[in-house]
Amino acid sequence: MPRHLQSALDADYSYDYASDTVHRKHPALKRLVAVLVVIVLLALAVGVAATYYSYRRLTKQTEQVASLEQDALAAMTAGGSGSRADYLDALKTNLSTAQDKANQANGIVSGDLWTFYSHISGYRDDVATMRQMAATMLSLANDTLPRYTTVLDGMESQQLYNGDGSLNVTPITDASTNVGTLNATVKAGFDQILAMTPPRDAALFESFENIVSGFSSVTDQLSTLSGMFEYLPNFLASDGTARTYIILAQASGTALAAGGPVETMGWMAVANGAFTMGDFYASEYWIADAGLNDVTADEKNLFSTISGIDYGSSVSTISANPNFPSVADQANDFWKNTDFAGGGGSADGVISFDPYALQKLVAITGDITLDDGTKLTADGTAEFLMNGIYDSVDSDSFATYYSSIVTKIVTAAFSDLTLSKVLTLSDTLVECASGRHAYLWSFHEDDQKTLRETRLAGNVNTDAANPVVGIYNEQKHNAAMDWYLHRISTVQKTGANTYHVTFGLNNTLGSAVGMSSAIVGDANDGVGVGHQLQRMFVYTPAGATISNLTVQSGAEVQTVTVNATTVYTFQTDIGMAATDSIEFDVTCTPGSSDLRLDQTPDASGQSGITYDYGA
Repeated sequence: MPRHLQSALDADYSYDYASDTVHRKHPALKRLVAVLVVIVLLALAVGVAATYYSYRRLTKQTEQVASLEQDALAAMTAGGSGSRADYLDALKTNLSTAQDKANQANGIVSGDLWTFYSHISGYRDDVATMRQMAATMLSLANDTLPRYTTVLDGMESQQLYNGDGSLNVTPITDASTNVGTLNATVKAGFDQILAMTPPRDAALFESFENIVSGFSSVTDQLSTLSGMFEYLPNFLASDGTARTYIILAQASGTALAAGGPVETMGWMAVANGAFTMGDFYASEYWIADAGLNDVTADEKNLFSTISGIDYGSSVSTISANPNFPSVADQANDFWKNTDFAGGGGSADGVISFDPYALQKLVAITGDITLDDGTKLTADGTAEFLMNGIYDSVDSDSFATYYSSIVTKIVTAAFSDLTLSKVLTLSDTLVECASGRHAYLWSFHEDDQKTLRETRLAGNVNTDAANPVVGIYNEQKHNAAMDWYLHRISTVQKTGANTYHVTFGLNNTLGSAVGMSSAIVGDANDGVGVGHQLQRMFVYTPAGATISNLTVQSGAEVQTVTVNATTVYTFQTDIGMAATDSIEFDVTCTPGSSDLRLDQTPDASGQSGITYDYGA
């Protein structure tokens, strides 16, 4: 048979025409190649599937880590809206939960899967960041917070005074030093996390951002609630160098930006923890125009020209400025310019109380009975001082009567001190400061950082990394209507560093029939009886911009600059049972913490603020 015919009939052979030869094919080799190709494809498929599966496991574990650490953070911050004692009680109850969650999270990121990804380019730094975060959280839960509770509990068990009546400085200074060290440890851990490169992987980055936000809340909580302890030795003049504090009492029935008119001003001296109360004088007794030298051109334009307040001329109007350090400077000016108080010398600091804060002091001292038989209680003092008092005394006697009340409350609060009472007073100051019901400012620079961190300073925001938008109001109606004004607001996060703010002013008074004109106004003063005539001030956060500002009532908005801050201001007339609202957008500095809102204190003691930062 011809060779080419044979090859055609036998698939195992092939015919080469050039050499007229028949070659045997190698089917086994072909099959081997085919099998190898299949094996390679299967290996690739298995590899892809394994990689996909392992990444899904990593993503799932990342979600678990985020959830566990957020649960731990929630346990660490529970009770933070109350006093230091409330917070410590909640922390002791929830600390084991925080430790358990932190341990679980740390166990996950220490596992083989995370070790595997720590060797893969593109994930090495991401894993290092998540592991560092988990380790810092574990140290906070297992080491720092237990020592924090031990330090403060130990301080409470000590005696404030020695047998001879002198101040026992040791427990105060020791606790102050230890708390300062612990706060520095927490801050250093947080700073270390912030200094690390955020994860590039989307799933890890989202978890990282959520945990950072929660960790920031813990550091703020610890700083706020413990900051006063660091300041206590100086506050109590424990080094033996006497200090003098000016005391302001704001009657916030008629609102001013920082609270209300200063109806009375007095002072107290302290040395080695022993307080001596001075006298209080009604606003009318303080020398006029004493504060004008400290009024900037911007402040004069906004508070005097636009708003119509004699800012700097009367002690009663110094609280028209929402920046309390400036209010304190003004108070010191009036203090120095009298012969019955300052006598030309400067005070060491200024403390301010509004009616709600005075009520909190009554809760410490117990009920106080006034000379006319009126009883002030832990739940009725604020309403009396902001509302009922206007039916009890005429306008000519108001400031003097208010002075007598404040003298009784403050004297009782700072008398017969024990360490427990000192700590309760410091708790009350910090708690009230969060709603601008109380302020404490020192003219000693080494005190000021702590007072800002605890929010006792009441300063207008200057920190772009921790933005705060300020919305303040001033009652222009000659009436004490603030008891009926409720502030309701929402801060909604709309992007990485953008927010939408809605702020409502609700006049809750439904009828003015039979009510005193001192409260609801006079029909002849050009403003509707029972109306809220409010001058509003919107302070732009440091490093931020405000856009799309609208006012429901259509009021005309002016834009001014006050000491390098852009302020939007307008006037609105809110009728009985009516509401006016403001809406605007805020764009903050990239990487800044979540936006907060600051406002003139609400009579109820509630902020009315809702924060919606998303998941």
